[in-house]
Amino acid sequence: MQQTHTVLDRVNVYHIKIQSNASRNQITEAINIALKFLQQLDVTFPETVTPDDLQNSIVEIEKLIRNREIEDLLNLPIMIDREKITILQTTSSIMPVAYVSGSPLFPLLVMFSVKLSTEYGNTSASAFAYLCYGVIACNVNQNVEAGVKFGQLALQIVSKLDAKAVKSEVFDAVGLFILHRKSHIKKTIPLLQQGYTAGLEVGSLEYVGYAAHHICFNSFWCGQPLLTLEQVIRAYCSKLKQLNQLTAIRWSRIHWQSILNLLEVCEYPSLLSGEVLQETECLPQLLSDRDFMGLYFLYLNKLMLCYLFGEIESAQSHAIEVRDYFKGGAGTVGEPAFYFYDSLTALVASNLQLNKNSEILQQVEQNQAQLQQHWAKYAPMNHQHKVDLVAAEKHRVLDQKLEAIELYDKAIAGAKENEYIQEQALANELAAKFYLEWGKEKFAQAYMIDAYYCYSHWGAKAKIKDLEQRYPQLLAPILEQQKISLNPFKTIASLGNTDSYTQATINSNTTGVSDALDFTSIIKASQALSSEIELNQLISQLMQVMMENAGATKGVLILSQLSQLTVQAISTHNTNDNETIYCTEKSIPVEQSLAVPISIINLVKRSLEPLNLDEVSSQPQFASDEYFIPNQPQSLLCLPLCSRGEFLGILYLENNLTAGAFTEQRIEVLKPLCSQAAISLENAQLYQKSQEYAQQLEQSLTELQQTQVQLVQSEKMSALGQMMSGITHEINNPLGFVSGNITQLEEALQDILEHLEIYQQNHPPGEAVTTHAEEIELEYVLADLPEMLAAIKTGVKRIAEISKSMRIFSRSDQQQKVTFDLHEGIDSTLLILKHRLKGNYKRPEINIIKDYGDLPQIIGFPGQLNQVFMNIIANAIDVFDEMSEGRSMTQIKQNPDSITLTTNLDNGTQMVKISIQDNGCGMSDEVKNRIFNHLFTTKEVGKGTGLGLSIARQIVEEKHDGKLSCDSQLGKGTEFVIEIPISTNS
Repeated sequence: MQQTHTVLDRVNVYHIKIQSNASRNQITEAINIALKFLQQLDVTFPETVTPDDLQNSIVEIEKLIRNREIEDLLNLPIMIDREKITILQTTSSIMPVAYVSGSPLFPLLVMFSVKLSTEYGNTSASAFAYLCYGVIACNVNQNVEAGVKFGQLALQIVSKLDAKAVKSEVFDAVGLFILHRKSHIKKTIPLLQQGYTAGLEVGSLEYVGYAAHHICFNSFWCGQPLLTLEQVIRAYCSKLKQLNQLTAIRWSRIHWQSILNLLEVCEYPSLLSGEVLQETECLPQLLSDRDFMGLYFLYLNKLMLCYLFGEIESAQSHAIEVRDYFKGGAGTVGEPAFYFYDSLTALVASNLQLNKNSEILQQVEQNQAQLQQHWAKYAPMNHQHKVDLVAAEKHRVLDQKLEAIELYDKAIAGAKENEYIQEQALANELAAKFYLEWGKEKFAQAYMIDAYYCYSHWGAKAKIKDLEQRYPQLLAPILEQQKISLNPFKTIASLGNTDSYTQATINSNTTGVSDALDFTSIIKASQALSSEIELNQLISQLMQVMMENAGATKGVLILSQLSQLTVQAISTHNTNDNETIYCTEKSIPVEQSLAVPISIINLVKRSLEPLNLDEVSSQPQFASDEYFIPNQPQSLLCLPLCSRGEFLGILYLENNLTAGAFTEQRIEVLKPLCSQAAISLENAQLYQKSQEYAQQLEQSLTELQQTQVQLVQSEKMSALGQMMSGITHEINNPLGFVSGNITQLEEALQDILEHLEIYQQNHPPGEAVTTHAEEIELEYVLADLPEMLAAIKTGVKRIAEISKSMRIFSRSDQQQKVTFDLHEGIDSTLLILKHRLKGNYKRPEINIIKDYGDLPQIIGFPGQLNQVFMNIIANAIDVFDEMSEGRSMTQIKQNPDSITLTTNLDNGTQMVKISIQDNGCGMSDEVKNRIFNHLFTTKEVGKGTGLGLSIARQIVEEKHDGKLSCDSQLGKGTEFVIEIPISTNS
């Protein structure tokens, strides 16, 4: 420092000091060094930043860039003033630490740097200034579109200037703050990895540390598998330790310990104390260093863990602490995560009693407004399912079940579609609790099982254990299965641990074994066997290894299956052309096979000892075995296959050319190979069974999900039916009173009018009476009364018709089918949809054309068929609503929207045919072929579940033995045809 002559000569020294203090988490000192250096260049910032300071700087920058496009800023001239370049490099160097510490200087530093660039031209440091302005645009000005554009500008400047020196910090900040605002969080990972690599290339170690941490941070919140992520964080922390990046290591260890708490069952899963972090040591350091970002991460993770494991009071406390250090996580993916868990925690703590003016509901609504307007609006793939899940929980608390049902399913579908496995798991868990609280245990079980498998897929072993302890009754199918299921991985783990007998044999016969096959060959053969897990491939490998090492001309593998010996494979070696022929058998019982001597096999099975015979024909005890009549093997060896004392099968070998072919040396080689073969066979069998079980489980899960969808939809329709039934009941009571009294009122009114007329004739009115009669226009009133009464009667009749239609549509289907009028059901559906068929400001009224044939009453489930009619007609109305966008009333009236309903009876097949045809836009063959698929929808996210037509087809075809088909052409419309037999099977 003493050898420098000017301030500019000392720039590198100051920058090294700044970076050194930042890397050691001496954030305040790093900022002070930078400010001291800037003062020497006549650049000062206020010691205390006021709101006016901030507002004035924002206004000043907005004026500078108001009329400029992004391209204009990209094409600014290159900054050449050395002093200005030094100032810009210095302000940029402390922007990250100012942000991390929550310093109010951060926005002033950014505004100053942007102003400097716009006035004197761009340099590499300008890229970081622009992206920080983008961060402020997103977080302070709530202008996400502008913020993302400035982030892209920063990347373009780095590329244009080939600014390797700042590539790391720019890529890191864009990945942390900007990119995820309009893209999936997982798309930030490659950008952050580029930043990490760029930092290593130029020695920008501070940003290497930041990028490494942010990779781990974003990966965690976008639902990466925990086990994989734990290994990634472990590797990064090891590297950061070598680079002495203490701040980044500390942040990373917070997430690392959180992951370990989820991966392994521990007594206090919300306490971040374990293998890699001690919360009681870390927290005081964070507070002492005023590390707002580290404190935000710590309390946010504890909030999440407390909520997941039901520690709601602690979660509420941590939520308050997150708010205290909110500046540390603002703009990162941690901000929407906080809104999400804060709202969920508040709703659980509400004790089911909540009114719209409550403080808790206001808090939730504020969180939802932030989450929806500033996050989900621009990146629905990241956050819409969070909004939906919180909304579902709010409706649960308010006892609005229908709305909650829809939103739970929507949240689950959104999380699944966008691969947020941890939030898919949570949504399923909360839906299960909702149904359990409602008393719908079957629904609750279906959702809880889904939650269990999602948490398992994520790798959250501690959460799985928590569910098992809290909801054993709902997870009974899984827990019971676990008691009897096979775990091939535990068996595989014991691979190579042969029993003591085998080890003793190897040790005591090393010399003998080496004569036939050296120890290395045995190991290679064992490895060949242990490397196979697929049963058929293992058997093929086993026969090849055994035949080669035994010198046999024939080999037979016999396995014990369900206490019965069965032949699994046969190998024969032709010495003339040196060819081995291998074939598998379809588990033929050994008694029915002609491939082996049954007497030899039974003897070895009983004794579990190897049997070695030469010139078998000279052995009288086996002479009667039918196998030896056509076959005269010169040598025979029969070896039992056992694993941990359990008999698995037998390996039968023979040589039909040479007596004494199976020497003691060969047998000593084969014994360890048999032990390995037994272990490998057991593993392969277990693996095969586990695969079969997995397939059965997958099929069961698919069936369960389909049943779940049907049950949920049924419950929705049941709830709707109950509601409509209640409405019609409430309407009918006063309606009956009004209808019953109208006739009497009409008769009484007629009597009064006649009496009034007689009175007028016999008692001429006085002046006062005449004046009053004129004022009230008595003549007109008397003339209008009958018409008014007639209008009331018409209205009552209309209400009665509506009530009847609602009752017909919502009729509860009994378990047995009933006889009903199909036309009555269609008409009731149309009446329910009448408000949607009417014209509005976008389109005229939709024409309904009826062409009903003469139909008999049919037998079926009327309520379910009404649901089918409702779904198809409502879809047609949706199409017309979408088509009206961008079209005028005149254009629509040229080809009026219409739905044609046609019914007829095929006397030959006794099938009723219902056609529902619209003249809408139609659909492509690709869409038409998938229209009935489960979860397929052509509607926007949030406007359709893809369940309606799938369930409609099940109702028609499975419940009514009918057929539902679709015919459509683009530009010509769509026709759905329902065919139902008059009388279906019970």
